[in-house]
Amino acid sequence: MRKQIASGMILAGALVTLPGCLSSGPKAIEIEPIAQKRSALPVDQPSAVVVKKTAAETHPSISDLNVNEPITLTAAEVPAREDDRLKLDVPLELDNELTAQADEADLLYCRPSGGLISLTELEAIALGNNPTLKQAEASIVRARGIRTQVRRPANPTVGYFANQLADEGTDQHGVFFEQQIVRGNKLALNDRVLSQTTDYQIWELEAQRLRVLTDVRVLYFEAVAAQQRQEATDEFVAVMRQAADISRQRVEALEDSRIDLLQTRIQLNEVGLLQQQAGIAFVAAWEELVALVGLQCLEPGPLAPVETADAVGIDWCHLYESIQANSPELAAGLQKVSRARALLSRQEVQAIPNLTLNMGAGYDNSTDSGLINLQVGGALPIYNRNQGNVTAAYAEFCRATHEVARIRSDIRARLARVAQKYDSARVTVSKYEGEILPQAAEALELANSAYELGETDFLQLLVIRRTYFEAKLQAIAARKELAQAQAQLDGLLLTGALTAPGTVDDGDELRGQTLSGE
Repeated sequence: MRKQIASGMILAGALVTLPGCLSSGPKAIEIEPIAQKRSALPVDQPSAVVVKKTAAETHPSISDLNVNEPITLTAAEVPAREDDRLKLDVPLELDNELTAQADEADLLYCRPSGGLISLTELEAIALGNNPTLKQAEASIVRARGIRTQVRRPANPTVGYFANQLADEGTDQHGVFFEQQIVRGNKLALNDRVLSQTTDYQIWELEAQRLRVLTDVRVLYFEAVAAQQRQEATDEFVAVMRQAADISRQRVEALEDSRIDLLQTRIQLNEVGLLQQQAGIAFVAAWEELVALVGLQCLEPGPLAPVETADAVGIDWCHLYESIQANSPELAAGLQKVSRARALLSRQEVQAIPNLTLNMGAGYDNSTDSGLINLQVGGALPIYNRNQGNVTAAYAEFCRATHEVARIRSDIRARLARVAQKYDSARVTVSKYEGEILPQAAEALELANSAYELGETDFLQLLVIRRTYFEAKLQAIAARKELAQAQAQLDGLLLTGALTAPGTVDDGDELRGQTLSGE
């Protein structure tokens, strides 16, 4: 027998035992106490009441993450329940009546070139313009609308009746009222199923918001690193051009060989190529960043560097528990378990027959008196006891519980990849910025002095210059890798800013089944 689960729970802190869940033996899936660490939405409460948090509050740094610190769902951008249909945005290109305003809207999207563009500014634009967030909001409104529909009872029927019309003087006339009475608390159970669906869509909105912010940050750091590489190559190109001029003059004065001049020009061409590649990388990162934030146009401009704290070692086991406690992705998975359990409860009562009440009142001419008719009827659940739908709902419940296990494993796998990236970048940054770069700078300074005194040849000076330049590029790359890994950890490992958010394809079939599915 199934172990019954209290329908008011969000499967937090419970051991869900599922005998025969699509397997030959009993299976047990442990649902950790996420709801105790995060303010989950109550099952029987409206899901529209949420609390908006700032980006700093919602995305703490890794050092600030706490397993016992709850997260409050952010969905203040979701339209209110009243007039939802009127508050949903429609893209301008899809609305013929608004095409005349397209040019004006584009002006709002275009940011003048010049001046530093900050990460905070791009994050704010992305949260307001990314189309996947609009999709997630629309899914919430859709779930709310269907929830409103499935809990509506059947409309009553009123009409006129007449009997024995061919027998003059004995005819009967009257009016009747007919109403279907839903039994088994089906409408309330319909409402519970769609309540869980609505809560799932709200968690999906929160997860998508984190995906957008994470991808914007990752691409921002990619663009900043390309900008820094471009600046470094610009500086080194200027140095190499000056060195090439000096080398040419020394060859003309017969102080150096032509080999030195050719080596200098080769190095100048190589650095020039790196300069072009850095520019191409910056433009590519910029264009992708503009697409993520959802703007029509935004001219490339200088980006403000982000001050990052010194990298520290992380307790990855503790962080894994913290991510699970705060992950809206896992919360959405648990919400689907609750929805599947509510749907199973709903299908289990479908076989309880509804009653049809018919009451009529009129006048009988044969007896010169009034009359009242009363009929009550219902289906006999002999051939159809909804066995197939119950089995399907139970299978969906099993699938949802296994989906939670899959999400946990996927989080662990993603964390392992990001942990490797973070630790590798952390030790690289520490080594380059603490030892290699200072030593390379000192070696370059000594080599310049020695060359001016004639104590070293020009080729050795070129090698030392190239070593310093490559060390600087490696330090920039390592700092970028570290910042991107940090962004993924702050975003709870959620990425995919332009991937359509998850949705549950619920319709109002439950209401139709409630009223006529016998």
